[in-house]
Amino acid sequence: MNPTEFWPPAPDLQHRAIAFEFRGHAFEGSLVAPSAALGPRPLVLVIHNYQGLKQFDRDVAEYLARLGYVGLAIDMYGDRVPSDEREFPKDPNQIEAFQTKCFEAMVWLDHDPDLFRGLLDAWLVAGKADVAVSDAASPAAIGYCFGGMAVLEGVRGGLDLSAVVSFHGLLQTGEDPSPARFGATRPALKAIANDYNAKTIVLIENGAEDHLVSQANKDRFFAEMDAAGVDWSFVDHAKTPHGFALPRRIGPPGHLHETADRRSTQNMLSLFREVFPNVEQAAVGFNAAGTMIP
Repeated sequence: MNPTEFWPPAPDLQHRAIAFEFRGHAFEGSLVAPSAALGPRPLVLVIHNYQGLKQFDRDVAEYLARLGYVGLAIDMYGDRVPSDEREFPKDPNQIEAFQTKCFEAMVWLDHDPDLFRGLLDAWLVAGKADVAVSDAASPAAIGYCFGGMAVLEGVRGGLDLSAVVSFHGLLQTGEDPSPARFGATRPALKAIANDYNAKTIVLIENGAEDHLVSQANKDRFFAEMDAAGVDWSFVDHAKTPHGFALPRRIGPPGHLHETADRRSTQNMLSLFREVFPNVEQAAVGFNAAGTMIP
């Protein structure tokens, strides 16, 4: 289902593009805010999976706006993956080239933490400058798959984040069980010092059968966050694979499991009520994937 099938019209929502250049590349994201009559609201970044910023991510930004926050679906690939080439191809003959292009863009970021963190921070700066965004609370960030890895990189980089939520994201940056996947050779990870933001609350929503997150990955993550003094929670969803929060309409990366998607969304909403206590969270019957949220 598309959101038009389960969301009522909301003409008072504010929609606008946010664009800037960073280190020689052009980036454009999609911001959705509640009615201007409600005044400034907290910012929540939405970070895409390996495909790049697409319609689903914009839908998530709108879901957040319907809840009462300012959703900003950010673009981490810029002109390296053109904006009209991020949806999964329907033509099987185009899939290999699509995969290679997207993974090359992902590797461009995840082997270079300085670049990765700098771009995330540039998006925070751009988002906080919008008139709809309140400066009363630090922003939050959520991410799917690659985006889940990205929000953790923000924590490691000490960025201004009150809370982050990773949906089936990798726990360590620059690692992949298949280092030459789709022809995107992974170079050596560039070294950088971590400057953890120990004030950020971290929530990991993980599929217990996610083939990209091993027990060794989990143990390393737990030890890392504990050593850094970071407040974290880790939720394993039984019999649930990678991609459980992505709808099938985005293509093969979407392996929606409604029970895990529902529970993980509710966990996110609970965390946002905690870190943004002055915002009355609206009831929205379905999330952006079309899962019913009681």
